[in-house]
Amino acid sequence: MDIDFHYGTIYVLARWAKFCAANSHIIASSSQLVDDNFDSTPFSDIEEKKNIEMGINVRYSCQNTLGNITGKGNAEIWVPFHFLPGLEGENDTERLVCKKNSVLSNKLKERLLATTLDNARFGFRLGVGLHVYADTWAHQEFAGINNIVNKVQNLIFTSQGSLVQKVISDIADDKFLLGISQFMTKVLPLGHAAAVHCPDMPFIWWKSGERFPGGRKNWDEFMEASEEIFRILQQVSCEPVTGLSEEQKKLLYRCFKGIQYDDCEERLKVWLNRIHKNFFQFEDFNEFDETVSYSSSYIFDDIDFRGKFYDEINDHFDWVLDQLEENDLFVLKSEPIY
Repeated sequence: MDIDFHYGTIYVLARWAKFCAANSHIIASSSQLVDDNFDSTPFSDIEEKKNIEMGINVRYSCQNTLGNITGKGNAEIWVPFHFLPGLEGENDTERLVCKKNSVLSNKLKERLLATTLDNARFGFRLGVGLHVYADTWAHQEFAGINNIVNKVQNLIFTSQGSLVQKVISDIADDKFLLGISQFMTKVLPLGHAAAVHCPDMPFIWWKSGERFPGGRKNWDEFMEASEEIFRILQQVSCEPVTGLSEEQKKLLYRCFKGIQYDDCEERLKVWLNRIHKNFFQFEDFNEFDETVSYSSSYIFDDIDFRGKFYDEINDHFDWVLDQLEENDLFVLKSEPIY
């Protein structure tokens, strides 16, 4: 999923679950920061030294292009933070494939439900954990390792209408993307690279050989994820767990299906504009909601927030590592990879 879900949708769901605007902003910012927490100075250790001096134990949760190519620390990033293993299958590779509603994703859900508001890091725990949990819907059937299990065959996609009727013209218009897909399948089958960006865009309807032979409507997957996430947020905020109302579902569907920009930043602008105008009908809509926006500096520039975010990043990693090792999967290293 992209920033429009990890920040925009999560902010809306948190506000609907009766978190105040400030705490919703922390939850949503932490969720998106999982994607923005990568090594921006790969040829220098200056940033690492600064964090060490401040007593902050940095662990990256995303990879830039250079990191993906070199493969440095790939497993420590993609497996625990973006492609949570399902622990289902007949061999180790199959058990590393990410699946929604899997054994491990359900354990993550239980971990998040155990979050209490007297925990000083509750917003950061929810943000980091919900990012990973949400991605089990977007990234289902792919694994966070370089392996042929991630191959994609006969990729076709459309943003609206009939998949079958529109596929011929869409493929003609997207030969470049299909070329990337074929290249990634053969050379670098990491995660969903061979499916390019299809899994992460809410308005896309796509299919891929034997993986999704009947086609996958992302907006339905994103709605299902939203429902489960909302119920988690309601319980943690000590609200009655009702799930999404019919009106709330309609509002989300209008966003998932109707905001059809390939650029996720453009999609986020629409989400933010709608938040600012109270399109989502927050009962306690206020001045914070009218101007809220995402910036990684909101957390990174605050030493207290930065420390709490990295504490949760490390706690989540250690939890995944323990879960995998209990199942005889030894793909992660306990020490951060710089």
